[in-house]
Amino acid sequence: MSSSPEKSRGRLNLILTMIPALGLSFILSQFLRSVPAVIAPDLRAELDLTAGQLSALPAALFFGSAIMQLPSGVLLDRFGPRRTIAAFLLLTSLGLAWFSSAHSVLGLSLGLLVIGWGIAPVFMGIIVLISRWSPRDRLATASAFAVGLGGTGMLLSAAPFAEATAAFGWRATLGVVSGAAVLMSVAILLTVRDRAPYSPAPLGSAESLFEVARGLKFIFREPKLYAIGAISAITVGSFLTFRALWVGPYLNDTFGSGLIERGNIIFLVSLSWLISAICIGPLDRVFDTRRGIVTVGALSMALWFSVMAIAGNTTVFVATIAMVLLGLSSGLSSPIFAHVRSLFPDRYVGRVVTAINLFIWGGVFLVQVGTGLLIDAFPADELGRSPFMAYRLTFVLLAVLLVAALLFYRRIEDVPPSRDTGEPDPQR
Repeated sequence: MSSSPEKSRGRLNLILTMIPALGLSFILSQFLRSVPAVIAPDLRAELDLTAGQLSALPAALFFGSAIMQLPSGVLLDRFGPRRTIAAFLLLTSLGLAWFSSAHSVLGLSLGLLVIGWGIAPVFMGIIVLISRWSPRDRLATASAFAVGLGGTGMLLSAAPFAEATAAFGWRATLGVVSGAAVLMSVAILLTVRDRAPYSPAPLGSAESLFEVARGLKFIFREPKLYAIGAISAITVGSFLTFRALWVGPYLNDTFGSGLIERGNIIFLVSLSWLISAICIGPLDRVFDTRRGIVTVGALSMALWFSVMAIAGNTTVFVATIAMVLLGLSSGLSSPIFAHVRSLFPDRYVGRVVTAINLFIWGGVFLVQVGTGLLIDAFPADELGRSPFMAYRLTFVLLAVLLVAALLFYRRIEDVPPSRDTGEPDPQR
């Protein structure tokens, strides 16, 4: 029988083997959620889109992710992350090929919808793997590093993607990415293991697909799910709506920023979010609170949206500082997922995290469409630029939504890491 040190080394070697393929797949999913912000003005000019039509394009991607969350959660619990993620990456490749060859709003929207389906289980599959390979009280810390790794996709979708688009065109660039998604699917199948050695098989894997699907009833009967779902939807939805859609048009319309300048500023905003995603996760163990970390972060986000509403049209420098500080406040996914994970038994982990992701991508979809309609209500000038007042009201709306969601979230109890060491009471 192997000694404990040998088992630990073997476990570490397996984790290191899985990281490249999982990391690249998460980087890809983050990259694809972020690229519309860089090419939005180009799409608007190429297809003569209104603000409402422009917002509908990336909203199609988030809508696709939202409607696929519950099915992918069932598949994650029944078949495991390895096979689920690998299969869905092939859908991602198909969607990319479709999007990069489309020349109409409908074609682009359908391509983004399929991309949304494809990337739906990637992050949640990684969270399921982390929950099986790491102690419960360290889930936020481990997932923070995973989010940080995947967050490099946001960086790649900023200045590097802008440079590639300027040199080769966005269609050719995304065509190459489509081929890379197929290679990632193969790598996932070859390197990923669904659970740690010597650990028992998850209970969900012994259930039939129908039994796993019926488990969703238990998840959605729990009122706490909706409070955490609300704060998830608005914190992630507000930042991603701004980062993945409006930051490019905002810089273009308010300051006349060109493609490269937009890409550089978006890179800074993405980097600030990446730093926050890495640093905020471990804070739940430092301060022994998850609800408190989320509360401070959401209030800070509301503050910086308010600052942008007040002074966001002064200079590019002032706007950039406010956007960077917003990014530094927005990496709240890790403590949120750790909090909701602590409230449900292990057998439901895939369905729980994808249920929250349903709220997240549903929230992103609704916020994007809603802000698009709001901005579209203001007449554009002869160059198609929206007035700053449209963006100002959008920032105010996002700040108000953050505060309202936080008040709802604060109604549920905190489960600090020091008390999250075992199976929760399903009746709690």
